[in-house]
Amino acid sequence: MSRCSPRMQWPLLLCMGLLACAGAQTGRPADGPKTADELLRLASARAVPRTLQGMSRLDSYVDGQTRKADVLLRLEAPDRIQFQILSPTLDLLAVLSTDGKRFVSYERGAKRCYQGEACARNLSRLVPIELPPKELVAAIMGRPPLLPSSQRSLHWDGQKNAWRVHIGGDHGKEQQAIWVEHGSYAFIGSVVLRHGKRVASIAYGGRPQGADARPPKRVRLQLPLRKVDMSLELREVSLDEDIDAQDFAIPCPAGTLVVTLPCEATRSG
Repeated sequence: MSRCSPRMQWPLLLCMGLLACAGAQTGRPADGPKTADELLRLASARAVPRTLQGMSRLDSYVDGQTRKADVLLRLEAPDRIQFQILSPTLDLLAVLSTDGKRFVSYERGAKRCYQGEACARNLSRLVPIELPPKELVAAIMGRPPLLPSSQRSLHWDGQKNAWRVHIGGDHGKEQQAIWVEHGSYAFIGSVVLRHGKRVASIAYGGRPQGADARPPKRVRLQLPLRKVDMSLELREVSLDEDIDAQDFAIPCPAGTLVVTLPCEATRSG
């Protein structure tokens, strides 16, 4: 029997309040954008920091293995980023760094150090996010990558109380759904489908309300076909402080064998 059944003789107003048992929905705001392109312009125009640096927590599940680590994260828009994986005693365990053009990655005590072009595959050696540097920086700042399709439609998701943009044709190879918060026009999440199967999703959490330019506190990335589930939580970070460009162009440690990696085709999904 439904909790909202009139047989229970509850007052009408209380029963109406419990309609959430069937999934409460909100109506489409009258003051919202009229087109998908207008919404995406508003969301993309939302202010983000120029730089970010500080401590974060990385939890990842990749190919059946769970890993957790403290990470010193440094990034500068549009395409410079560095991950320093630290031990519980904050000793350096591994580094991945790019100045937007070249990348370097090595682990403490390893005989080899890897370098090469800063393409998506190379950047995923340490952190399982296959995105080119510009898209990777933007994604952490709260702007998910968008499929390059002119087919876009705008919808109101009453259950999520958010706008949803559908990108790609109904029968296209790839489709994407983007959710954007009403009022602040901050990105909430993204799901990419290929041939009807979910291949990638990004979800943001802990974002300050209103027009605050701080990035979301949590970013969760899932790649179901590759069994990747990764969460990055920003903890003690500073914003918009100058970072020397040379800090991202680090050399390989002395005595290591330098291996130059080619840019292979990206495995998205």
